[in-house]
Amino acid sequence: MEVSKEILNDIADNLEAGYKCFIHMDTCEVVTYLNPDQYPEMDPKDWKEEIGKVRKAKKKFIEIESMKTFQSFKVMEEFVDSLENNSTKVRLLVALEGKKPFANFKHQIENSGDYREFWFSFRRDKNIKWVQDQLS
Repeated sequence: MEVSKEILNDIADNLEAGYKCFIHMDTCEVVTYLNPDQYPEMDPKDWKEEIGKVRKAKKKFIEIESMKTFQSFKVMEEFVDSLENNSTKVRLLVALEGKKPFANFKHQIENSGDYREFWFSFRRDKNIKWVQDQLS
């Protein structure tokens, strides 16, 4: 399935924000709603229209899965591996090897200056590739 860069970006953003994402096979319409697994306090009534749209045309929509925890961790490892040897790389490696690696990585990346933007760009590219792989 061939979709525009704009749609790929939209899906990648929504997956990252904790939404369930579906794309219509014929029209490329994207339907999203909060993932109840990540947001158990979510009231399905708030997303009744979106959920209903997907259920009515179930066979026409493809669900785009978000990355599993181990896959997201691998993206962080790949990012760290791509860095030159410096103090930021060491701090990120320590964060990944310790307890609560996701929270610690986030803390370190938020306080890493320019590497923060490199991370967001790297992660965006990986998320878009992830979506493309599911659509092909």
